[in-house]
Amino acid sequence: MFATGAARADDAPVSYYRNIRPILNSNCNACHKPEKNKGELDMTTFAALMKGGKHGQEIASGAPAKSKLVEMISGDDPDMPKDADPLKKEQIALIERWITQGARDDTPAPGTAHVQTPVYSVPPVISALAFSPDGSILAVSGYHEILLHKPDGSGLTARLIGESPRIEGLTFSTDGRELAACGGAPGEFGQVQIWDPIAHKAIKTFNVGTDELYGISFAPDGKSVAFGGADKIVHRASLEDGKEMLDFKAHADWVLATEFTHDGKQLVSASRDKAMKLIDLETGRFVDDINNPLEACISLAIHPREEKILYGGDLGQARLYRISDNQGRTADRNDTNLLQTFERQPGPVSAVAFSPDGNSVAIGSVGQIKVYGISDGSKATLVLSGVQGPVYCLAYKPDGSVIAAGGGDGYLRLFDARTGALLKQFIPVPLGVSANQPASQPAASTQ
Repeated sequence: MFATGAARADDAPVSYYRNIRPILNSNCNACHKPEKNKGELDMTTFAALMKGGKHGQEIASGAPAKSKLVEMISGDDPDMPKDADPLKKEQIALIERWITQGARDDTPAPGTAHVQTPVYSVPPVISALAFSPDGSILAVSGYHEILLHKPDGSGLTARLIGESPRIEGLTFSTDGRELAACGGAPGEFGQVQIWDPIAHKAIKTFNVGTDELYGISFAPDGKSVAFGGADKIVHRASLEDGKEMLDFKAHADWVLATEFTHDGKQLVSASRDKAMKLIDLETGRFVDDINNPLEACISLAIHPREEKILYGGDLGQARLYRISDNQGRTADRNDTNLLQTFERQPGPVSAVAFSPDGNSVAIGSVGQIKVYGISDGSKATLVLSGVQGPVYCLAYKPDGSVIAAGGGDGYLRLFDARTGALLKQFIPVPLGVSANQPASQPAASTQ
């Protein structure tokens, strides 16, 4: 006697990662996540879900009728999701089957999922780029990958394929032996990837939180990285084991950038809440806001030698500050650390970069890039033309000869840093074809 199709479907194994997690992400996690855990219940990971909340466990393995989660989502007028459409009957049935089958966790370890080589029909937005310290590699963000180019744009040398669909930050260690990337999937996970840019292999991958990560930076000793996130937290993680060394929660909005001071003792974070905050790394304590709150801080760069920091604002201005506490301010809100204000740009200043000698800054906005002397912010020394749309990332080649720029139109542009002439523009991803290359080797991972 043969089983019917319906019976076979009812017996099919249900995957937490592929089937249950997407239902929870779409319907539950807005209210049940670390930063907003109603009922003290976090549903963003399997471990947190199984831990339960203030009313006890939500899941009784093997017994959906005894599981509080099923009780809350079932019936003609279910208690959850709150103030939203009820789950579909098929979704509830899937959750019940998963519990009946033992409520098992099949979440893959970070860095172990197989990812197909991306195929592009249109160029993706370029959200991050970086030159290696010796200037031999230009790393560029793609979809689910980092593309390594020759520094003059003459050829693609490697495609580092990983789990993060979006790469929001790229930086090399000071010795050039490691390339760090941060990003993730919006509303699902944040991820840090550490790559060997010479061997083209992943070294380590670890996930942090349930939303994207931004503004990654290497500590001067190369043993840790700092990054911000849409979770409004400044994170610092050890590269040895991926464990969190800092969990700084003083910002009120997304943290988009971080920079270590040159002595490695302090960290600067920049956020959409208009603050650049100074953090003592020995204690993890907040020192002070470096600046007065004038604009949302959406881009950041540190002076190559001095403890000075440049940020770009959402209202079109870039400002240079001394990295110090702001104790000299008064009731008049004197901006005591402000060193230079640069002329207003036509749109948000979404990218800033220092020249390697620290004497100039490049400022990217909508449809233009301008270069200014560090001591005169009123008049640009160079205007880099040919840019279309917003500029999201800028980087000087370490010898100071070239400025690389990427942005919303998906073109990578290389400019002569001395004359401003456009040297080359090209799409950094292969369009319409997939390289005969498997996904990169899985990294040693840390949850």
